[in-house]
Amino acid sequence: MKLGRNDPCHCGSGRKYKKCHQADDERRAREVKSLQTLAEWVAHYGGALETASLERARGEEAVQAQARRWFDGEPPADPLADALFRRHALFDLPIAEGQTLVAQAEIDATGTEPEHVQTLVEALGRSWLSVHEVTECKRGKGIRLVDRLTGRSRFVADPALAEVLEPMEVVLGRVAIHDKKPVLLEGWEKVWFRGRKAAIRELDAIIAEDGFEADDADGRIIWLRREAARVARRARAARPAD
Repeated sequence: MKLGRNDPCHCGSGRKYKKCHQADDERRAREVKSLQTLAEWVAHYGGALETASLERARGEEAVQAQARRWFDGEPPADPLADALFRRHALFDLPIAEGQTLVAQAEIDATGTEPEHVQTLVEALGRSWLSVHEVTECKRGKGIRLVDRLTGRSRFVADPALAEVLEPMEVVLGRVAIHDKKPVLLEGWEKVWFRGRKAAIRELDAIIAEDGFEADDADGRIIWLRREAARVARRARAARPAD
């Protein structure tokens, strides 16, 4: 039921709605209404889920231990400022009773249905960090990405990506499938063009040595979620030192 301006606020403060949360609720509703694409919707609510998980993440020993592995030694003061590590910590690491931190996050879903946010939580938890090659670029429509470590091919209907990426470029990032539609999550990074092929070959060989052949996509996805630190280090090492 929509609250009237003079009704008690939904937060339980006892104040009138107009004197409490009405302005914030209306601002959030405007923000949601302004979202034009699925990528923007995922960025908005995915960002809220990440923010809701961060405080707990900073106190988890499993996250701190993984940060040392990710950065191959002493991590920076705030390792969670690294978008790719943050998502690995929140989306991949089982913390309590096998659940990830994002699976336990709660947010104010103003402007959308709660079940849509739950579907997003599940989509984020099914994503994995990998190296994706752009094989097709359609201006005004989106790009086709092929995961070079699992063979999965997806057309990402995001016109903004078609303006900044070109065929043969490779990105390090995560693709989430929400409502059967793929989205390249924000925070992706380009892999150095001249080093991209060598990085892909070496990662492919490492996965095969660990027992997951090229035709075992499901097994490789499990490996990629577990070994995201190795993927990130090798892809980032493709760029020569300054």
